[in-house]
Amino acid sequence: LLPAVVAMPAGTPPASRIDEALSTGELLSVDVGEVNEYYTASCDGHVVAISEAPVPLSENEESRFVLFRESHGLQEHVAIIVGNPKYWPDPLPVRLHSACFTGDLFGSLKCDCGEQLLGSMKFFEEKGGGVLLYLAQEGRGIGLNNKFRAYTLQENGLDTIDADRTLGFGPDERRYGVAAQILHEIGIGRIELLTNNPDKVQAMQDAGIEVVNRRPLHGTLNRYNRPYVEAKVARAGHWLHDMLAQSTAGD
Repeated sequence: LLPAVVAMPAGTPPASRIDEALSTGELLSVDVGEVNEYYTASCDGHVVAISEAPVPLSENEESRFVLFRESHGLQEHVAIIVGNPKYWPDPLPVRLHSACFTGDLFGSLKCDCGEQLLGSMKFFEEKGGGVLLYLAQEGRGIGLNNKFRAYTLQENGLDTIDADRTLGFGPDERRYGVAAQILHEIGIGRIELLTNNPDKVQAMQDAGIEVVNRRPLHGTLNRYNRPYVEAKVARAGHWLHDMLAQSTAGD
């Protein structure tokens, strides 16, 4: 069963009725601080594989999708396993891909996420296998609603990091402990990490995953994503200098 809590205003029903229900065990009480502590402790908590199925893809017919659920039950992530593990290259190409509704599904020009996703899958096919972790971390972990709000702030002159901070978030709310646990569950310990993000490399190394090599992933620079890429280079230390050296598409 998933952890669950029912919350209601203390005045409805009357407080005396709530006290009676608690004393008889009809209701169980939980302190808000305990809820917060539980959630914080489980953010990088244990993950469990709950379902899987073969899903042949256009460029990767021998693929399996494995769904993992975090222990608190609030997030689910998918491991896309490409190729036959018996014949996987060593080190294994791995991509930690944060979900991007606008980029992955609709080809948004405001980011390079969709191109990174497709580029990763193409590289897996070329190498004879790989694993892509599709992580429920929309908008660098702030969710789709706040991502749209951040986009509106960016239209008014803020960069991607200041927009998130204006909404009360840090520069990057993502954590990668869950990704490392999924790799351990699959039995992967040596990887070629497809990323431009130094935080992902460090997180895997800290979790005991050997990052033998890092492979960059570059999308196409355009007038919509240039400010986003520039902010990631200047303020988050991402390895995207070669991408910025491109001529801007559409100019």
